[in-house]
Amino acid sequence: MPDEIVAPVAATEEEWYDEDEIPCCTLRPISLPGEREMTEKVYDEGAEVYLSRQNTVSHDTTIDDEEQACLFFSDGHWFIEDRSRDNSTYVHAGAGIKLEPGDIIRMGDRLFEFNIKTRNK
Repeated sequence: MPDEIVAPVAATEEEWYDEDEIPCCTLRPISLPGEREMTEKVYDEGAEVYLSRQNTVSHDTTIDDEEQACLFFSDGHWFIEDRSRDNSTYVHAGAGIKLEPGDIIRMGDRLFEFNIKTRNK
């Protein structure tokens, strides 16, 4: 993991999406040396997303195969909650659960980059 992670300053709700847009977030697995680049997954606000090995990196056995974490949107912000049996989900090594663009999330031994964006309704 890099020594220091600098995340961009989060915009307020009014600055980053309009009423005709849907706030989305992306979670991109950070490839390990020798691995091919993996594609990001896009999640819309409105539903809780339960992250597990099956819907993140299926070959990574350090990620829980049932529920590793829950990703959700509330009050204009994205949050993550650890659901793993061994408390192995970290944001900046335990800095908190409110997510900001560019945050690095660790689930098991795998790092993911979190970002926000919008799509049209």
